[in-house]
Amino acid sequence: MKRIFVLLLALASFGAYAEGRCPPGQYPIGGQGMLGCAPIPGAWQPSAGAGDYISAQKAAAEAQLAANVRAAQIAKIRNDSTRDWWGVVVVSTEDGSWSVGLNGESARDATMDAMKNCRGTCTPVVQFANACMAPAYNEQGGMQWAKGDSQENANAAAVAACTAAGGTGCQSPPKQAFCTGWKYAYSGSDRFFARLGREARGEVASPKLIEIPGAKEYMAKPLERRGSSTAMALVKVENEDGSMRAWSGEDLDDRAKGMTRIATQWTAIATSAGSDAFAVHTAPSEQDAKQSALSKCGAKDCSVLAAAPHGECLVAIRVPQSGGRVLSFGARGPTKAAAEEAALTDCIGSGARACPIVLSECLK
Repeated sequence: MKRIFVLLLALASFGAYAEGRCPPGQYPIGGQGMLGCAPIPGAWQPSAGAGDYISAQKAAAEAQLAANVRAAQIAKIRNDSTRDWWGVVVVSTEDGSWSVGLNGESARDATMDAMKNCRGTCTPVVQFANACMAPAYNEQGGMQWAKGDSQENANAAAVAACTAAGGTGCQSPPKQAFCTGWKYAYSGSDRFFARLGREARGEVASPKLIEIPGAKEYMAKPLERRGSSTAMALVKVENEDGSMRAWSGEDLDDRAKGMTRIATQWTAIATSAGSDAFAVHTAPSEQDAKQSALSKCGAKDCSVLAAAPHGECLVAIRVPQSGGRVLSFGARGPTKAAAEEAALTDCIGSGARACPIVLSECLK
């Protein structure tokens, strides 16, 4: 009984002794001189080594987070090494200046970025991926583009292409070369670790260059010989189900509005009456489409048979005659059926026994 009374007395007086002397959950022991502290029976206590455990767990969590970040970065590098990084060059049909969109997930994305920066009516001239590009200018006022695996090599290739096209005094300013692709976006060490084995298996995206039909001939001419162009105003937009529909500028977001300023493409057909010479050419202006078609036709008596803008249809009929001569009939229309009917009407009206259609295409 005496021992129980002493213990109760010690607990009752704990608050007075613990404050400022022992940590929470403990009481002083050893009499009035207080030789130490002991746990209060039944009180919550941290387990031995809890502090070390918490520190170790915190360090492990931080290390795991850093590892996850690095793993995500490596995965992104590997994905970026295999995808195409698209770029597109567009040229103003009004003043000849050019703009570029780089590092697009698709050629369409890069085109939207380039068109947003281009002034007035503009036309795409070249699409490329995973490579460097550079322009070269000749003394006649023309321009050529070429790719390379570095800016310096792109400059050299552009000068060579300009010279091969008949240009004189060709120059490619070093500061106008640029690159798109993972190998130009990441550090050398990142590329090294990601490339191990991947290039040998052909998994790294290769350089690509797609020249827009008619663009090379268009750019080779000085500005005053390229002809005037008009903007399309309507663009094709992909719906969620994959179908396409035409939208005007007010329906589009700011990034896509520039697409309504893309120059309307024209297609022209040139034929010879004295031979089977025949040529088709597409260009950003009616004038250039006709001039280039005549040039490609080659014969001295070549003439423009028909020409139509994007959105319409073209038809050509060629009827062989004696002596190697060829009678030609051409027409354009809002539909293929309408264009064919117009051309066939003219052919039949000429008295021809047969009217073979050699071309029937809608420019859409």
